[in-house]
Amino acid sequence: MLLIALAALLLGTAGAAAAKLVSITGSEQRNFGRIALTFDQSVKVTAKAAGSILVISFREPARGARERLAVEMPAYVAQARRDPDGGGLRLALQRPFTVNVLEAAERVFVDLLPETWSGLPPGLPPEVVAELARRAEEAEARLRREAERSARPPLPLRLETAELPTLTRLTVRLAPAAPAAFERNGRSLRLILDGAYAIQPNDARARLKPAVETLTADSTPAQTRLALTLAEGYDAEGYRDDDGYTIDFTRKPERSAAAEAPPAPAPKPAAGEPPKAGRSEAPEADPPAAEAEPAGPGRRAGSEVPPSGPVEARVARLGETVRITFPFAARPAAALFERGGIATLVFETPAPVRLDPAALAPDSPVRLAEAPRAEGQYAVLRFVLAGGTIAQLSPGDGQGWTLVLGDGSLPPGDLLAPQRAADGAGRPAISVPLARAGSVFWLERNGERIAVVTAQGPDLAGVPKRGRFVDFELLASRQGVAVLALADDLVVRPGLAEVAITRPGGLAVSPAVAEAMDAGPPVSPDGLVVQPERWRADRRGDVLSRIRAAQQAVATADRAGRSPARIDLARVLLANGFDAEAATVLAFAAKEDAVIAADRATRILSAIAALRLRRDAQAAEILGGDTKLGQDPEARLWRAVADARRGRLAGPAALAALKAALPVVEAYPEDLRLPVLLTLAGLALDARDLTLAQKAITAAAAITDSGLTRDQVALLRNRLTEQLGQEALARREYQRLGAEAEAPVAAEAALHLIDLARRAGTVPREEILARLERLALSWHGGDVEAETLARLSRAYAEAGRWRDAFATARKANRLFPEHAATRGLHQDTVALFADLFLTDKGASLGRVEALALYFDFKEFTPLGRQGDEIVRGLADRLVALDLLDAAADLLQHQVDKRLTGAARASVAARLASIRLMDDRPLQALQVLQATRLPELPERIREARTLLEARALSDLSRTDLALELLEGVEGPDAARLRADIVWSARRWREAGEAHEALVGTRWREPGPLSDAERADVMRAAIAYALADETLSLDRLRAKFTPKMAESPDARSFALLSAPNATRTAAFRDLAGKAISADTLTAFLRAYRARYPESAVPERPLPPPEPGPEARRAGGAPPG
Repeated sequence: MLLIALAALLLGTAGAAAAKLVSITGSEQRNFGRIALTFDQSVKVTAKAAGSILVISFREPARGARERLAVEMPAYVAQARRDPDGGGLRLALQRPFTVNVLEAAERVFVDLLPETWSGLPPGLPPEVVAELARRAEEAEARLRREAERSARPPLPLRLETAELPTLTRLTVRLAPAAPAAFERNGRSLRLILDGAYAIQPNDARARLKPAVETLTADSTPAQTRLALTLAEGYDAEGYRDDDGYTIDFTRKPERSAAAEAPPAPAPKPAAGEPPKAGRSEAPEADPPAAEAEPAGPGRRAGSEVPPSGPVEARVARLGETVRITFPFAARPAAALFERGGIATLVFETPAPVRLDPAALAPDSPVRLAEAPRAEGQYAVLRFVLAGGTIAQLSPGDGQGWTLVLGDGSLPPGDLLAPQRAADGAGRPAISVPLARAGSVFWLERNGERIAVVTAQGPDLAGVPKRGRFVDFELLASRQGVAVLALADDLVVRPGLAEVAITRPGGLAVSPAVAEAMDAGPPVSPDGLVVQPERWRADRRGDVLSRIRAAQQAVATADRAGRSPARIDLARVLLANGFDAEAATVLAFAAKEDAVIAADRATRILSAIAALRLRRDAQAAEILGGDTKLGQDPEARLWRAVADARRGRLAGPAALAALKAALPVVEAYPEDLRLPVLLTLAGLALDARDLTLAQKAITAAAAITDSGLTRDQVALLRNRLTEQLGQEALARREYQRLGAEAEAPVAAEAALHLIDLARRAGTVPREEILARLERLALSWHGGDVEAETLARLSRAYAEAGRWRDAFATARKANRLFPEHAATRGLHQDTVALFADLFLTDKGASLGRVEALALYFDFKEFTPLGRQGDEIVRGLADRLVALDLLDAAADLLQHQVDKRLTGAARASVAARLASIRLMDDRPLQALQVLQATRLPELPERIREARTLLEARALSDLSRTDLALELLEGVEGPDAARLRADIVWSARRWREAGEAHEALVGTRWREPGPLSDAERADVMRAAIAYALADETLSLDRLRAKFTPKMAESPDARSFALLSAPNATRTAAFRDLAGKAISADTLTAFLRAYRARYPESAVPERPLPPPEPGPEARRAGGAPPG
């Protein structure tokens, strides 16, 4: 027994995993029979004989090897049956025997002894005893090794100390993964380390004086503790790094006696009398915590520095450089900027800052502009700088700051640059990236308001140069951000990583340059294709005579002079507005003469004619594809106009291209300059470059030549008024233009009026939609229709009219495929399409309506993963409508054309489910085999295995299906095995499989569920049909108490009775069970286990009407 105990110690206790029966063998020994059971772990086995029936029970279920005891022991065993739940064996013996059980670790021997046996029972086989002895020796050796490891001495641990100017440091060197915990309770510190370490604290204790009073170390095999006691007046901070754990000891800042003493009341000075020099009032006592001022909108919580008494500035001079040191106890956030020769230094601290003006010598390059002042939680110092003196800030010793006034030789720190941004409502704003920003302080001096945003140290960050904007000016700074407000409602708000500058109505963010229209030096007219003087001359006098003369010149010219004559004719026609005729002449000239076709003048004039005919794409094609022509300023101008009209260049890029060509525009005649200026003004307004827009509108207004152009200028001017915030005035002007202006301008004014009403929220959504519908019906062509269709489609989407939204987007794609508004609308429509089919937005859609939307507007299906998800969702909807063929076609296309790898295998499993539902197991098997991969995720592989086994079973390939499921565990696999053998009418195996599904529920509390009772009934039918009396007796003995309390009590009693198969009632019950559908239950369980590879449940067919219903409904049709 000692050997057995030692072997069990070696094997360890049984794990959570179920035991496995490795082998069952029987042998006929001399005068007795022996059954040998081998498990993969130790299992308690009991044996009980009742007459000629032997029951071998396992304390825990054990499944595995098959038995052949009736063949191996024919003199002892007549029949053997395994319990389906793995709980043991039942043997029918040839005659009664005496039973003896021998246990040896994972092996158990059951001996069958004759009833006449006398003496000791047989012992263990010699080879088993030898194996147990070997294991016992190994166990003893392992125990010895563990004892030796536990006695191993602790590892030495080194303590390192360092003396720094402002602190004393203790470092404990540890492995990177070694855990460490730091605890503090008042002056007591404790560092806890996992494991045993040997620490010699004597040397470190001496070096840490006077910051640490005591230092001790205590070590156990599991834990090591380092205990320290701080001295009075010292503080400590601990942190983990790569090399170990570090503790820094610092001296607490001392409060002066004057600061700790209660303030003495000072006599008030006489009216108008300044305070006496050299005296300062004692700071007021801190207010109680309950009355502390809350952080305001411009103050960030935690950015204040607690006062620690007045800060006395120290001045030092070296040559022409003056250094002013501010020795703060804790470094506050600071800002430093310069304006008009005055450097302003702001500290975010409530502590008074003192600087004696006498410390600055008369010949010093700097002097105080005013005495240091405390304004709330801020200290402000202003210095007058001599010429050439530069103010810089640097981190001082300890936690202080040093102001350096000299030649600017210090490094500048991080350089900050303003960026365009948007506020929470999408209005234009400016942001300045600033990490570790402090709070904002409004400094008012000489009628100016400057927002000063401080920055935490020690890192420096400032704006290198001044930036001028319409609403504010960004001042140059060495630390922090300074904003000079030019608008009363300017808002400056520091954030986590940036400073936001905005106004309630948004900023006019264009830089206020002096001459926005002057983009470069003037261009000489002599080098231009369109020469202003000749253009104007062609428009004066008898125009028809001049055109006839040019035509006559073309007709009488010889071959060499004919092409130049045609170009001259085109110039005259263009100058007088005959754009179509000029385009025709130029096209014919280019066709007749290849040299003239590549000529610069021909291509530029052809592009001008195409643009005036609104053929923007043709103009871009004429001017494109030639690198040399692309460098020509005149060609670049008209290419920019073409791209801007077509939306090819978005926003700032189009605006920059036109601004670069402004010198050419200024040299052009008025009728060519006007459309360019109108396009430039529109782009500037879109980019909110209000200064440039104002100049372009003013220039265009001076050269308007028709009612249409005057209305266009009026519309642009009103758009500028709207962007300046005068919405009431803009609304009235839009209404006037909509009623009185030319039709194109009236339509655009109506569109802007709708946009204004939507932003103001004063018009109901239904009225907005009605206005857009009227505008879409009344105006066709140009940018207005494209923009109207885009807004109308989005309005339909907001109203939930999905079909109208998609139909309008389709119309926009057909009419204006290249327009920027259409491209943006298409992206939004694709996103809407995805939301309808992938999110809860389309939850209200019926199944038929959703399918109709998809098949009517499937061109909006997004590409990639989202589109594939939509298709799979539609397949599920089709299955729910019992349209299995259509669903299978969608998924088949995904498998054949769209997907690869694991995604293809998963969708193939969904397709196989549909094929099984449609009673097409061969097609299900084919799609699974065609998408088989050697490496797949475990869940997908298991799901596909179950589907393939089910398809093989439906094809009556039972053995192959069972072979495929070998090694697959789980309730779904067990259920499928039971269905397979049931369908194959292997009744004994079917009975055991269904009994195994119920498991040990017969001895557990609570009634059986419907599914469990069905499994018990099926097991009884199968055992009865297989004539398995032994198994049927076992089933009856186990489940009769449970089934007697269920609605199936009488049926179970009938099915499990001896010789029940001969009765008509049995045949009726068995027939119903055999013909019952098992596929639905299988797919339901499969769907619950693998939802990502399953489809919804197929709807049940409507019940057929009975004879009485058919008679009541009349004769059947046909």
